[in-house]
Amino acid sequence: METIQISLPNSPDNFLLVEMCERLKAGYEVTMLFGGVSMLPLINGNGDKIKLRPLKDGEACVPGKVYLFFDGMHYIIHRLMKIKGEDYDFRGDNCYKHEHVKRENVLAQLTTIIRPDGSEVDCEGEWWRKQSRKVVLRRSVKNLFAKYGNRYARKKWSVVYFVLLAVLMWAPLGGLGLPLDNYVLGLRLDHLLHASVFLFCPLFMMDWMRRRKGLLLLAAVLVGLFTEFVQYMLPYRGFDINDLIANCGGNLIGWLLILSFIRRHP
Repeated sequence: METIQISLPNSPDNFLLVEMCERLKAGYEVTMLFGGVSMLPLINGNGDKIKLRPLKDGEACVPGKVYLFFDGMHYIIHRLMKIKGEDYDFRGDNCYKHEHVKRENVLAQLTTIIRPDGSEVDCEGEWWRKQSRKVVLRRSVKNLFAKYGNRYARKKWSVVYFVLLAVLMWAPLGGLGLPLDNYVLGLRLDHLLHASVFLFCPLFMMDWMRRRKGLLLLAAVLVGLFTEFVQYMLPYRGFDINDLIANCGGNLIGWLLILSFIRRHP
């Protein structure tokens, strides 16, 4: 078995990378040190070694597995997220950005991780698959919040939220025949709907209030009161004190979540 002691993807020894790729193209399995933090927490660049096997001619790549590929500037080991036509979409387990390459640039598949204590992780085993699903899901959620959770995005989406809120609260939805009088865990479905909708109200008002905690809760409660008051004025809608309580309950829960967020990110 060929063993090449280099660090990827941050090795300055480019000639060793070229030599490694030549070995892979010749059909040899390669064992090498891994460098960097892009595949944390499953692969640690501070001591983990990895085994790579070359891909056979015509072998299909499988989304979810980890591959070595060349993106035009660097050799990288990341996870294949999806295949769309000729575009292979890769992302590190600890990364926000994606890499897009062609199939001919994918050189080898990760088969084994060797920990510093000598123990091995089978990257075809059930444990690896379960942990990979958890890590990918966690990173996808983090990236989603990073994309839509910044202040500019929240202000932009707040307009959409309040337009949809007005439509939901004031449009003549009674004619749709939705069974909103059903019960879930002892609570009416329409009350749960009200609470769920107003749960997001403090979030989309947070930046407009400049994180003034008391004013934020007051403003969110006033929005709930205002929507119910307008319903009282509309002939095809009706005022319900329980809906108002559900609005305030959703606002309160959302506000408490905002407080927790502010404490962690002052």
